[in-house]
Amino acid sequence: MKKVLAILLVLLCTVGFSFADETLAFTPYVDKGELLANVGIGWGGISGGIEFTLARIDIGGIIPLTFGAAGRVAIDPGIFTPDWTSFGVGGFGTAHVGFKEISLPDGLTWISNFDAYLGLGLGLASGTTSISYYEPKPGIGISAFSGASYYLNDNLAINFEYGYIGRIKYDWDGYTSEYSYPLWYSNIGVVLKL
Repeated sequence: MKKVLAILLVLLCTVGFSFADETLAFTPYVDKGELLANVGIGWGGISGGIEFTLARIDIGGIIPLTFGAAGRVAIDPGIFTPDWTSFGVGGFGTAHVGFKEISLPDGLTWISNFDAYLGLGLGLASGTTSISYYEPKPGIGISAFSGASYYLNDNLAINFEYGYIGRIKYDWDGYTSEYSYPLWYSNIGVVLKL
């Protein structure tokens, strides 16, 4: 499956570059040089973050991809795991794709207000607990998030995001082997361009 997707991506790029036409280029909602802030609440507590977009590449002169750097913070005051307070922080590289002002048939123009994105990076997860036989320890590892924003105007969007910050390690009742559980979140929030 991965090979098929890679071949399709190469073909898309090849065909796109062959027939590139500057008049077809779309404008993205998230463009190079913009600073975004987001905050959300949902299953997994509260999360927030900031992102700065660093570069833009138009695949085939048509499909705009924007790349940036972001930070995310998540705090779970016991929604996922009662008797635990969990928190995590991560740094990410990001990618966005969205088609502002795309021509669509009547009834489908709302699709042009979406921006889809993902991030991949490194995160630190930790926590505290009131359970006496657990001894939490911070965990560092690969982290990721993905989401979609629906723009109400050029600077404000409703945001849906899912993220995984890392795993909190803990010793159980004096045993030296380490156990762990994931710190992740799924929320609805807002995105503001600053």
